[in-house]
Amino acid sequence: MVFIEQGLRQLTDATRERIPEIYEEIRRRLRAEAHAEGAPDNPQLSSAESDTILASLNDVLTHISDPNSPLTRASNEALREVRVSVQAGVGLHDLLHASRIGQSVTWSFLLDEAYRSIPDTQERAAVLRHASARQFAWNDAVSTAIVEAFQQQSAAYALQSHERRKMATLNSLLAGLPVDTAVLDYSLRGQHLAAIVSGATPESVARTIGQHMKMSLRPLVASTPNGMGFLWIPWPRRSGQPKDELGGMSVLDGAHLAFGTVNEGLEGFRVSHRQANEAHNVGKALGLPVTWYEDTSLEALALHDTAAARAFVHEELEPLGDIDDPSNVLIETLRVYFTNGENAVLTAQKLDVHPRTVAYRLRSAESKLGAERLRRGEFAVALRLGRLVSALPSEDAGPETNPGLPTPAL
Repeated sequence: MVFIEQGLRQLTDATRERIPEIYEEIRRRLRAEAHAEGAPDNPQLSSAESDTILASLNDVLTHISDPNSPLTRASNEALREVRVSVQAGVGLHDLLHASRIGQSVTWSFLLDEAYRSIPDTQERAAVLRHASARQFAWNDAVSTAIVEAFQQQSAAYALQSHERRKMATLNSLLAGLPVDTAVLDYSLRGQHLAAIVSGATPESVARTIGQHMKMSLRPLVASTPNGMGFLWIPWPRRSGQPKDELGGMSVLDGAHLAFGTVNEGLEGFRVSHRQANEAHNVGKALGLPVTWYEDTSLEALALHDTAAARAFVHEELEPLGDIDDPSNVLIETLRVYFTNGENAVLTAQKLDVHPRTVAYRLRSAESKLGAERLRRGEFAVALRLGRLVSALPSEDAGPETNPGLPTPAL
Protein backbone atom coordinates (compact mmCIF):
# COMPACT_ATOMS: atom_id res chain seq x y z
CA MET A 1 0.00 0.00 0.00
CA VAL A 2 2.93 2.31 0.72
CA PHE A 3 4.23 2.01 -2.80
CA ILE A 4 0.77 2.90 -4.12
CA GLU A 5 0.62 6.11 -2.08
CA GLN A 6 4.14 6.98 -3.16
CA GLY A 7 3.18 6.26 -6.76
CA LEU A 8 0.08 8.47 -6.47
CA ARG A 9 2.12 11.37 -5.09
CA GLN A 10 4.71 10.86 -7.83
CA LEU A 11 1.95 10.79 -10.45
CA THR A 12 0.14 13.90 -9.21
CA ASP A 13 3.37 15.86 -8.74
CA ALA A 14 4.34 15.16 -12.33
CA THR A 15 0.84 16.00 -13.57
CA ARG A 16 0.75 19.21 -11.53
CA GLU A 17 3.81 20.41 -13.44
CA ARG A 18 1.72 20.18 -16.59
CA ILE A 19 -1.28 22.17 -15.33
CA PRO A 20 -0.68 24.98 -17.87
CA GLU A 21 -0.85 22.39 -20.68
CA ILE A 22 -3.95 20.74 -19.23
CA TYR A 23 -5.61 24.11 -18.81
CA GLU A 24 -4.93 25.08 -22.43
CA GLU A 25 -6.22 21.75 -23.73
CA ILE A 26 -9.45 22.02 -21.74
CA ARG A 27 -9.95 25.60 -22.91
CA ARG A 28 -9.28 24.55 -26.52
CA ARG A 29 -11.87 21.75 -26.31
CA LEU A 30 -14.47 24.03 -24.75
CA ARG A 31 -13.89 26.79 -27.30
CA ALA A 32 -14.16 24.31 -30.16
CA GLU A 33 -17.50 23.00 -28.90
CA ALA A 34 -18.82 26.51 -28.27
CA HIS A 35 -17.80 27.55 -31.79
CA ALA A 36 -19.44 24.48 -33.32
CA GLU A 37 -22.69 25.28 -31.50
CA GLY A 38 -22.57 28.96 -32.47
CA ALA A 39 -22.58 30.14 -28.84
CA PRO A 40 -21.99 33.92 -28.44
CA ASP A 41 -18.90 35.17 -26.62
CA ASN A 42 -19.44 35.98 -22.96
CA PRO A 43 -16.29 37.46 -21.35
CA GLN A 44 -17.67 37.16 -17.82
CA LEU A 45 -18.57 33.49 -18.31
CA SER A 46 -15.21 32.81 -19.97
CA SER A 47 -13.37 34.34 -17.01
CA ALA A 48 -15.39 32.31 -14.49
CA GLU A 49 -14.79 29.15 -16.54
CA SER A 50 -11.02 29.76 -16.57
CA ASP A 51 -10.91 30.25 -12.80
CA THR A 52 -12.92 27.05 -12.30
CA ILE A 53 -10.56 24.99 -14.47
CA LEU A 54 -7.47 26.03 -12.51
CA ALA A 55 -9.13 25.57 -9.12
CA SER A 56 -10.56 22.18 -10.08
CA LEU A 57 -7.23 20.88 -11.40
CA ASN A 58 -5.50 21.70 -8.13
CA ASP A 59 -8.36 20.27 -6.06
CA VAL A 60 -8.63 16.93 -7.88
CA LEU A 61 -4.86 16.35 -7.90
CA THR A 62 -4.75 17.09 -4.17
CA HIS A 63 -7.52 14.58 -3.53
CA ILE A 64 -5.84 11.88 -5.63
CA SER A 65 -2.49 12.31 -3.87
CA ASP A 66 -3.78 12.61 -0.30
CA PRO A 67 -6.35 10.07 0.95
CA ASN A 68 -6.86 12.15 4.11
CA SER A 69 -7.82 15.31 2.26
CA PRO A 70 -11.51 16.23 2.62
CA LEU A 71 -13.68 15.39 -0.36
CA THR A 72 -14.17 18.84 -1.85
CA ARG A 73 -17.72 19.39 -3.02
CA ALA A 74 -17.07 22.40 -5.22
CA SER A 75 -14.64 25.30 -5.19
CA ASN A 76 -15.75 28.88 -4.80
CA GLU A 77 -14.67 29.37 -8.40
CA ALA A 78 -16.97 26.56 -9.57
CA LEU A 79 -19.90 28.01 -7.65
CA ARG A 80 -19.22 31.41 -9.20
CA GLU A 81 -19.25 29.80 -12.65
CA VAL A 82 -22.62 28.24 -11.85
CA ARG A 83 -24.02 31.63 -10.85
CA VAL A 84 -22.70 33.34 -13.99
CA SER A 85 -23.93 30.43 -16.15
CA VAL A 86 -27.45 30.74 -14.78
CA GLN A 87 -27.46 34.47 -15.50
CA ALA A 88 -26.12 33.82 -19.01
CA GLY A 89 -28.82 31.25 -19.74
CA VAL A 90 -26.45 28.25 -19.89
CA GLY A 91 -28.30 25.01 -19.17
CA LEU A 92 -27.36 22.45 -16.52
CA HIS A 93 -26.63 19.82 -19.20
CA ASP A 94 -24.09 22.13 -20.86
CA LEU A 95 -22.51 22.98 -17.51
CA LEU A 96 -22.07 19.30 -16.57
CA HIS A 97 -20.83 18.49 -20.07
CA ALA A 98 -18.11 21.13 -19.72
CA SER A 99 -17.16 19.64 -16.36
CA ARG A 100 -16.88 16.17 -17.91
CA ILE A 101 -14.61 17.53 -20.65
CA GLY A 102 -12.28 18.82 -17.96
CA GLN A 103 -12.36 15.49 -16.16
CA SER A 104 -11.65 13.57 -19.38
CA VAL A 105 -8.70 15.76 -20.36
CA THR A 106 -7.27 15.54 -16.84
CA TRP A 107 -7.47 11.74 -16.89
CA SER A 108 -5.69 11.63 -20.26
CA PHE A 109 -2.78 13.58 -18.80
CA LEU A 110 -2.73 11.35 -15.71
CA LEU A 111 -2.50 8.28 -17.95
CA ASP A 112 0.27 9.88 -19.97
CA GLU A 113 2.28 10.68 -16.85
CA ALA A 114 1.67 7.23 -15.37
CA TYR A 115 3.15 5.50 -18.41
CA ARG A 116 6.04 7.95 -18.45
CA SER A 117 6.94 7.94 -14.75
CA ILE A 118 5.94 4.44 -13.50
CA PRO A 119 7.73 1.81 -15.62
CA ASP A 120 6.60 -1.25 -13.63
CA THR A 121 3.39 -2.57 -15.22
CA GLN A 122 1.80 -4.00 -12.06
CA GLU A 123 2.68 -0.97 -9.94
CA ARG A 124 1.35 1.38 -12.63
CA ALA A 125 -1.91 -0.56 -12.87
CA ALA A 126 -2.39 -0.45 -9.09
CA VAL A 127 -1.65 3.27 -8.93
CA LEU A 128 -4.04 4.00 -11.80
CA ARG A 129 -6.84 1.96 -10.17
CA HIS A 130 -6.58 4.07 -7.03
CA ALA A 131 -6.20 7.29 -9.00
CA SER A 132 -9.27 6.44 -11.06
CA ALA A 133 -11.35 5.64 -7.96
CA ARG A 134 -10.35 8.88 -6.23
CA GLN A 135 -10.92 10.99 -9.32
CA PHE A 136 -14.34 9.39 -9.78
CA ALA A 137 -15.26 10.10 -6.15
CA TRP A 138 -14.15 13.72 -6.54
CA ASN A 139 -16.00 14.11 -9.85
CA ASP A 140 -19.16 12.61 -8.37
CA ALA A 141 -19.10 14.94 -5.36
CA VAL A 142 -18.43 18.03 -7.50
CA SER A 143 -21.12 17.12 -10.05
CA THR A 144 -23.65 16.72 -7.25
CA ALA A 145 -22.64 20.09 -5.85
CA ILE A 146 -22.96 21.70 -9.28
CA VAL A 147 -26.49 20.33 -9.69
CA GLU A 148 -27.52 21.58 -6.24
CA ALA A 149 -25.92 24.99 -6.79
CA PHE A 150 -27.53 25.30 -10.23
CA GLN A 151 -30.98 24.57 -8.79
CA GLN A 152 -30.49 27.10 -5.99
CA GLN A 153 -29.12 29.78 -8.31
CA SER A 154 -31.89 29.19 -10.85
CA ALA A 155 -34.55 29.64 -8.19
CA ALA A 156 -32.84 32.74 -6.82
CA TYR A 157 -32.35 34.24 -10.27
CA ALA A 158 -35.97 33.58 -11.19
CA LEU A 159 -37.04 35.41 -8.04
CA GLN A 160 -34.66 38.27 -8.78
CA SER A 161 -35.91 38.45 -12.35
CA HIS A 162 -39.48 38.59 -11.06
CA GLU A 163 -38.53 41.37 -8.64
CA ARG A 164 -36.80 43.30 -11.42
CA ARG A 165 -39.88 43.02 -13.62
CA LYS A 166 -42.04 44.11 -10.69
CA MET A 167 -39.86 47.17 -9.98
CA ALA A 168 -39.81 48.13 -13.66
CA THR A 169 -43.60 47.86 -13.78
CA LEU A 170 -43.98 49.96 -10.64
CA ASN A 171 -41.63 52.60 -12.04
CA SER A 172 -43.75 52.90 -15.17
CA LEU A 173 -47.02 52.78 -13.26
CA LEU A 174 -46.04 55.51 -10.81
CA ALA A 175 -44.69 57.63 -13.64
CA GLY A 176 -48.12 57.52 -15.29
CA LEU A 177 -47.07 55.34 -18.22
CA PRO A 178 -49.29 52.62 -19.72
CA VAL A 179 -48.01 49.22 -18.58
CA ASP A 180 -49.16 45.63 -18.14
CA THR A 181 -49.57 45.18 -14.37
CA ALA A 182 -50.10 41.40 -14.33
CA VAL A 183 -46.68 40.82 -12.75
CA LEU A 184 -47.80 42.81 -9.67
CA ASP A 185 -50.61 40.35 -8.84
CA TYR A 186 -52.45 43.23 -7.17
CA SER A 187 -55.76 44.88 -7.99
CA LEU A 188 -55.51 48.61 -8.64
CA ARG A 189 -59.24 49.02 -8.05
CA GLY A 190 -60.55 49.89 -4.62
CA GLN A 191 -58.77 51.75 -1.82
CA HIS A 192 -55.02 51.74 -1.22
CA LEU A 193 -52.81 52.60 1.74
CA ALA A 194 -49.14 52.99 0.81
CA ALA A 195 -46.18 52.77 3.18
CA ILE A 196 -42.41 53.20 3.02
CA VAL A 197 -40.43 50.77 5.18
CA SER A 198 -36.81 50.86 6.34
CA GLY A 199 -35.10 48.74 8.98
CA ALA A 200 -37.52 45.85 8.32
CA THR A 201 -38.88 43.96 5.34
CA PRO A 202 -42.16 45.13 3.83
CA GLU A 203 -43.36 41.51 4.01
CA SER A 204 -42.92 41.43 7.81
CA VAL A 205 -44.70 44.78 8.18
CA ALA A 206 -47.59 43.54 6.02
CA ARG A 207 -47.90 40.42 8.21
CA THR A 208 -47.87 42.54 11.37
CA ILE A 209 -50.62 44.79 9.97
CA GLY A 210 -52.74 41.77 8.99
CA GLN A 211 -52.32 40.22 12.44
CA HIS A 212 -53.10 43.51 14.16
CA MET A 213 -56.28 43.96 12.12
CA LYS A 214 -57.15 40.26 12.43
CA MET A 215 -57.77 39.89 8.72
CA SER A 216 -56.12 38.37 5.67
CA LEU A 217 -54.62 41.02 3.40
CA ARG A 218 -53.06 40.61 -0.04
CA PRO A 219 -50.58 43.48 -0.12
CA LEU A 220 -48.17 44.50 -2.86
CA VAL A 221 -44.56 44.59 -1.64
CA ALA A 222 -41.33 45.57 -3.36
CA SER A 223 -37.78 46.29 -2.24
CA THR A 224 -34.71 48.04 -3.60
CA PRO A 225 -31.16 46.63 -3.28
CA ASN A 226 -30.34 49.21 -0.60
CA GLY A 227 -33.03 47.83 1.70
CA MET A 228 -35.82 50.36 1.17
CA GLY A 229 -39.21 48.65 1.18
CA PHE A 230 -42.47 49.68 -0.47
CA LEU A 231 -45.89 48.47 0.56
CA TRP A 232 -49.45 48.92 -0.70
CA ILE A 233 -52.36 47.54 1.31
CA PRO A 234 -55.84 47.10 -0.20
CA TRP A 235 -57.64 49.01 2.54
CA PRO A 236 -61.04 47.47 3.44
CA ARG A 237 -63.95 49.88 3.07
CA ARG A 238 -65.50 48.70 6.31
CA SER A 239 -62.35 49.59 8.26
CA GLY A 240 -61.78 52.92 9.96
CA GLN A 241 -58.97 55.37 9.37
CA PRO A 242 -55.55 53.67 9.25
CA LYS A 243 -54.10 55.80 12.04
CA ASP A 244 -56.94 54.72 14.33
CA GLU A 245 -56.80 51.07 13.24
CA LEU A 246 -53.00 50.74 13.43
CA GLY A 247 -52.24 53.17 16.25
CA GLY A 248 -51.43 50.45 18.77
CA MET A 249 -49.45 48.26 16.37
CA SER A 250 -46.04 47.14 17.62
CA VAL A 251 -43.04 48.14 15.51
CA LEU A 252 -39.74 46.27 15.45
CA ASP A 253 -36.80 48.04 17.07
CA GLY A 254 -34.88 49.99 14.46
CA ALA A 255 -37.74 49.92 11.95
CA HIS A 256 -39.17 53.09 10.44
CA LEU A 257 -42.61 53.19 8.83
CA ALA A 258 -44.19 56.05 6.93
CA PHE A 259 -47.81 55.94 5.75
CA GLY A 260 -49.75 57.91 3.19
CA THR A 261 -53.52 58.29 3.38
CA VAL A 262 -56.17 55.97 1.95
CA ASN A 263 -56.89 56.83 -1.68
CA GLU A 264 -59.05 55.33 -4.41
CA GLY A 265 -58.13 53.60 -7.68
CA LEU A 266 -55.02 53.89 -9.83
CA GLU A 267 -54.53 57.58 -9.13
CA GLY A 268 -55.02 56.91 -5.43
CA PHE A 269 -52.35 54.20 -5.65
CA ARG A 270 -49.91 56.85 -6.88
CA VAL A 271 -51.04 59.58 -4.49
CA SER A 272 -50.75 57.42 -1.39
CA HIS A 273 -47.21 56.39 -2.41
CA ARG A 274 -46.21 60.02 -2.91
CA GLN A 275 -47.59 60.89 0.50
CA ALA A 276 -45.81 57.96 2.16
CA ASN A 277 -42.57 59.03 0.51
CA GLU A 278 -42.92 62.59 1.82
CA ALA A 279 -43.88 61.33 5.28
CA HIS A 280 -40.77 59.13 5.21
CA ASN A 281 -38.58 62.17 4.58
CA VAL A 282 -40.12 63.96 7.55
CA GLY A 283 -39.86 60.90 9.79
CA LYS A 284 -36.23 60.41 8.86
CA ALA A 285 -35.40 64.03 9.68
CA LEU A 286 -37.20 63.90 13.04
CA GLY A 287 -36.17 60.34 13.96
CA LEU A 288 -39.74 59.07 14.22
CA PRO A 289 -40.38 55.29 14.17
CA VAL A 290 -43.84 55.78 12.64
CA THR A 291 -44.91 58.78 10.56
CA TRP A 292 -48.36 59.56 9.18
CA TYR A 293 -48.70 61.93 6.25
CA GLU A 294 -51.88 63.42 7.73
CA ASP A 295 -49.84 64.55 10.74
CA THR A 296 -46.84 65.83 8.79
CA SER A 297 -48.20 67.33 5.56
CA LEU A 298 -47.04 70.80 6.60
CA GLU A 299 -43.54 69.53 7.37
CA ALA A 300 -43.50 67.62 4.08
CA LEU A 301 -44.33 70.83 2.23
CA ALA A 302 -41.56 72.69 4.06
CA LEU A 303 -39.01 70.09 2.96
CA HIS A 304 -39.57 71.10 -0.66
CA ASP A 305 -37.88 74.45 0.10
CA THR A 306 -35.86 74.12 3.28
CA ALA A 307 -34.08 77.44 2.78
CA ALA A 308 -37.39 79.31 2.71
CA ALA A 309 -38.70 77.30 5.66
CA ARG A 310 -35.57 78.04 7.67
CA ALA A 311 -35.78 81.76 6.91
CA PHE A 312 -39.47 81.85 7.85
CA VAL A 313 -38.93 80.06 11.18
CA HIS A 314 -35.98 82.26 12.13
CA GLU A 315 -37.89 85.42 11.28
CA GLU A 316 -40.87 84.43 13.41
CA LEU A 317 -39.05 82.94 16.41
CA GLU A 318 -35.78 84.88 16.57
CA PRO A 319 -36.93 87.24 19.39
CA LEU A 320 -37.34 84.16 21.62
CA GLY A 321 -33.67 83.18 21.40
CA ASP A 322 -31.77 80.37 19.71
CA ILE A 323 -34.34 78.16 17.96
CA ASP A 324 -31.81 75.30 17.72
CA ASP A 325 -31.25 75.23 21.48
CA PRO A 326 -33.21 72.27 22.93
CA SER A 327 -33.14 73.97 26.35
CA ASN A 328 -34.99 77.05 25.08
CA VAL A 329 -37.95 76.77 27.47
CA LEU A 330 -39.90 79.63 25.91
CA ILE A 331 -40.07 77.99 22.48
CA GLU A 332 -40.80 74.54 23.91
CA THR A 333 -43.54 75.90 26.19
CA LEU A 334 -45.18 77.77 23.32
CA ARG A 335 -44.97 74.70 21.06
CA VAL A 336 -46.74 72.53 23.64
CA TYR A 337 -49.20 75.33 24.40
CA PHE A 338 -50.34 75.70 20.79
CA THR A 339 -50.30 71.94 20.18
CA ASN A 340 -52.74 71.51 23.08
CA GLY A 341 -55.25 74.11 21.97
CA GLU A 342 -53.75 76.98 24.00
CA ASN A 343 -54.72 75.20 27.23
CA ALA A 344 -52.30 76.40 29.93
CA VAL A 345 -53.30 73.74 32.49
CA LEU A 346 -52.77 70.89 30.01
CA THR A 347 -49.49 72.48 28.93
CA ALA A 348 -48.28 72.48 32.53
CA GLN A 349 -49.17 68.80 32.85
CA LYS A 350 -47.34 67.93 29.63
CA LEU A 351 -44.24 69.84 30.71
CA ASP A 352 -44.50 68.65 34.32
CA VAL A 353 -44.30 72.21 35.68
CA HIS A 354 -46.60 74.40 37.78
CA PRO A 355 -49.35 76.28 35.88
CA ARG A 356 -47.90 79.54 37.21
CA THR A 357 -44.62 78.68 35.47
CA VAL A 358 -46.47 78.32 32.18
CA ALA A 359 -48.27 81.62 32.76
CA TYR A 360 -44.95 83.36 33.51
CA ARG A 361 -43.36 81.96 30.33
CA LEU A 362 -46.34 83.03 28.22
CA ARG A 363 -46.12 86.59 29.59
CA SER A 364 -42.37 86.58 28.93
CA ALA A 365 -42.90 85.49 25.32
CA GLU A 366 -45.63 88.10 24.85
CA SER A 367 -43.30 90.82 26.12
CA LYS A 368 -40.68 89.81 23.54
CA LEU A 369 -43.06 89.35 20.61
CA GLY A 370 -46.07 91.48 21.30
CA ALA A 371 -49.58 90.13 21.85
CA GLU A 372 -50.65 90.59 18.23
CA ARG A 373 -47.68 88.68 16.79
CA LEU A 374 -48.09 85.89 19.29
CA ARG A 375 -51.62 85.25 18.06
CA ARG A 376 -50.89 85.29 14.33
CA GLY A 377 -51.44 81.99 12.54
CA GLU A 378 -47.97 82.24 11.03
CA PHE A 379 -46.43 82.12 14.51
CA ALA A 380 -48.08 78.77 15.30
CA VAL A 381 -46.85 77.41 11.96
CA ALA A 382 -43.30 78.58 12.73
CA LEU A 383 -43.41 76.83 16.10
CA ARG A 384 -44.51 73.62 14.42
CA LEU A 385 -41.75 73.81 11.81
CA GLY A 386 -39.08 74.83 14.29
CA ARG A 387 -38.27 71.28 15.38
CA LEU A 388 -37.93 70.13 11.76
CA VAL A 389 -35.71 73.07 10.81
CA SER A 390 -33.48 72.43 13.82
CA ALA A 391 -33.12 68.77 12.85
CA LEU A 392 -31.96 69.53 9.29
CA PRO A 393 -28.30 70.08 8.34
CA SER A 394 -27.32 73.70 7.89
CA GLU A 395 -27.04 73.28 4.13
CA ASP A 396 -29.83 70.86 3.30
CA ALA A 397 -30.13 69.57 -0.26
CA GLY A 398 -33.90 69.25 -0.08
CA PRO A 399 -36.25 66.32 0.22
CA GLU A 400 -34.87 62.84 -0.38
CA THR A 401 -36.47 60.64 -2.98
CA ASN A 402 -36.43 56.89 -2.56
CA PRO A 403 -34.20 55.16 -5.13
CA GLY A 404 -35.92 52.70 -7.40
CA LEU A 405 -39.38 54.25 -7.48
CA PRO A 406 -40.39 57.69 -8.73
CA THR A 407 -42.52 60.08 -6.74
CA PRO A 408 -45.52 60.82 -8.97
CA ALA A 409 -46.87 64.33 -9.13
CA LEU A 410 -50.47 65.00 -8.20
